[in-house]
Amino acid sequence: MKKFISIVMSFVLVFSFTIPVFAESQYKRVDDCSPVILVRGMDFNGVMLDIGTENERAVNDFNTFGLIGDVASICFSWLITSDKQAAVGKVIDTAYNMLRYNTMGEDGNPVYNTGVAEYKLSVNNYPELFELRGNEPGMVQSFADEFGGENVYYFTYDWRLDPYVIADKINDTVELAKRISGKDKVNIVCSSMGGIMTVAYLTKYGYESVDRCIFMSSTFCGSQVVSDALQGKIKVTSDGLYNYLLSFTTGNFATRMMVKFLNLFGVFGWLTRITDYMLENNKDDIYNDVLKPIFVYSPCIWGLVADESDYESSINYIFGSRENVNGEFLAKIDALREMMNGRTKLLNEMVENGVKISVLSNYGSPLIPVYESADFSGDRTLEAYNTSGFATIAKYGETLGDNYVASNPEFLSPDRCVDLSTAVLPEYTYMIKDAPHVAGAYGTEYNAFVVFLLKKQGDFKAGSDGVYPRFLKSDLVHQSLKPLK
Repeated sequence: MKKFISIVMSFVLVFSFTIPVFAESQYKRVDDCSPVILVRGMDFNGVMLDIGTENERAVNDFNTFGLIGDVASICFSWLITSDKQAAVGKVIDTAYNMLRYNTMGEDGNPVYNTGVAEYKLSVNNYPELFELRGNEPGMVQSFADEFGGENVYYFTYDWRLDPYVIADKINDTVELAKRISGKDKVNIVCSSMGGIMTVAYLTKYGYESVDRCIFMSSTFCGSQVVSDALQGKIKVTSDGLYNYLLSFTTGNFATRMMVKFLNLFGVFGWLTRITDYMLENNKDDIYNDVLKPIFVYSPCIWGLVADESDYESSINYIFGSRENVNGEFLAKIDALREMMNGRTKLLNEMVENGVKISVLSNYGSPLIPVYESADFSGDRTLEAYNTSGFATIAKYGETLGDNYVASNPEFLSPDRCVDLSTAVLPEYTYMIKDAPHVAGAYGTEYNAFVVFLLKKQGDFKAGSDGVYPRFLKSDLVHQSLKPLK
């Protein structure tokens, strides 16, 4: 079970990114559009070993059924044997072996010869991209439909690297798009982990080449799951497990009833008793055997730490003190901390100088239930508190209360779950209830909403157009959109 928890925690760090038109006249085609660059989120399965050679293969090549079998074997062994450590031995080896090629050296660079497939030219050079209809590829396809494939770029990257290194590559794409199109500016759409990568680009190269920037389910304000994990704040609750699994059964009655029956018969309570025991007795092993060697030296992970106090606490928990950190690596992550500290000032300066910014934050769903802040409301992957830029948001399943008073009533959501007054860019933020992480599958209303933002003219404040209000309602399956009542 120790390695089962390790696997879960690994996934935590990994998964730690047309509406019915109310005013048709606003949704008009803009033929003379700047090139669009989509900076995708973390692609955990996209990292390849020996890329470009005949031995190329996925670093994270999971055998789901084998993993389920291992976990079932552990649970069975736990019940019938007294040697609980022996019961988890097989999964201990499996967990590390499945993830070992992600390992980064103490200087923050990959240990193995790894990389990702990159699409350096416009998307009309890669017909294989149009075979996919999922969220980010689906958005790429709709952007190509609207603006022409020669004006759309799909930016992929190795998420483990220093965001400032990724910023250099984003800049290469920006300059290429400008040169080929003859335009002075580009539009950037960044999703999930693409948020911090885009902040790195804007910090290092400025925003003079950016016309508009759309942050979708984005890490532009870090992630609490990373902050908690790096501080050892690991916690599993039965209610959290139940709510999280139940959120994946929407539209499937049989599966939904199965999860409900498991909860009724106390299965989730039994599982948390096991995890409680393992966390109490094997927490150091969880970190030392898997999390530290696999994830700790990925610079981007440290860039996601929520605030300064969490950052120093994380360094002390993981390394004991700053003196124990490799100097080259410490310089990288300190630079990222400084970057994130200056993010709010940078974004406000961009707005003041005419850059059109939209923040899209999805809320109303439970989060992966393995850390202390997992009772936040989010999009099943990231906390809405972070993806909204620090809005005040009720815990999952709760409201802010009937007596809650917002400093600005127009920023209080109709369901009294969100107060945008405290957000980094409250006037430019949309809150979408019940949408999944990085929505935008091809042909959906959420997808059309993003296209609308790329076309929208005039005042760019959320809800200013009379088409899409600041607070919207979606769903996890069909990604529909309507005003939140």
